[in-house]
Amino acid sequence: MKTLPLTIGCYTYTPSKSQGVYQTQLDLDNGKLSPLELVAECTNPSFVVATQLGIYTASEVDQPKQPQLIHIANASSKTASNSGAISGDHPCHITIDPSHKFAITSQYSSGTFDIFSLSINGNIDKRLKTIKMVGSGPNKERQTGPHAHQCLFLQKSPQFVTVDLGADRINFYCFDEEQEEFLDEPMQSIKAPAGNGPRHLIFNKAEDKAYVICELSETILILEKVLGVWSIVEEIDALPNMEKGEATAAIKLSPDEQFLCVSCRHQSRISSFKIEPTTKMPIFIDSYSTEGNFPRDFHITDCGQWLIAANQHSNSITSFKRNIEDGSLVYTGYSLELDAPVCVTQQR
Repeated sequence: MKTLPLTIGCYTYTPSKSQGVYQTQLDLDNGKLSPLELVAECTNPSFVVATQLGIYTASEVDQPKQPQLIHIANASSKTASNSGAISGDHPCHITIDPSHKFAITSQYSSGTFDIFSLSINGNIDKRLKTIKMVGSGPNKERQTGPHAHQCLFLQKSPQFVTVDLGADRINFYCFDEEQEEFLDEPMQSIKAPAGNGPRHLIFNKAEDKAYVICELSETILILEKVLGVWSIVEEIDALPNMEKGEATAAIKLSPDEQFLCVSCRHQSRISSFKIEPTTKMPIFIDSYSTEGNFPRDFHITDCGQWLIAANQHSNSITSFKRNIEDGSLVYTGYSLELDAPVCVTQQR
């Protein structure tokens, strides 16, 4: 029986009885999920990154509760190897650069990004810098200030991109890896349509296209890079012909880049798109129930044959067989009970 370890982050605040970061084994023959094992106890590890040098997570709490970037060297250790203090409030995302020298955390409530250096063994070395976003949007309930929701390092160039839900901004920055210098000002700033609330984006492997899921408008922005400059070229509905609820969440490309998927929390569905081979534009195919409520995150395995959904409000992890030819999903019937799961991933 061949299995794949999956790492899961969740909320631990009452009424949740979850205790921290968990791991399960996905049976690659039938999609069955093994009983959960607690990897490390920590508060609100709402985002996890699993690497060859260990697992990274962050405690999504406000500053008085001292949020931390946490490194867990070994999944069987049950304790954090080391941690670094985060300067803002409610860190909700982590990115690691391709050389494994830096980590950047995104603090939603304070609208800040903290940049950390990493040691050769993966431990957190020190906080190098904090980048503070400014601005707001027209949504008076959700955009009164900047909301840092995601940061991603590019793989092919010394750059990273930040996604700001509160100010409707997508910013590209450059940095010097050897000098550990990160510029304060972006090399390019893209203004999303007012009130869209961009949340997460994903690049294609060539890094000349990016797909941005906007939480508030429940639309996908398609970005294109021409002669080094990014621009928005299209906007489409994330879930056509259904009632919107300002709650789309995760966006992922299939490993072969032929399909794009989005989690729609309000409708509790995964929306699937075919990527048109020439234009690279997403064409809506269908949507699928996650067999739970409020899918905050999902993961497509590197083999492309399985999709795992983290249903926050129904306290469940569900697995789906994925057809790599047409992108369709079929529920395996297998699920796990876990309070408030909000992130699921495999080692990269």
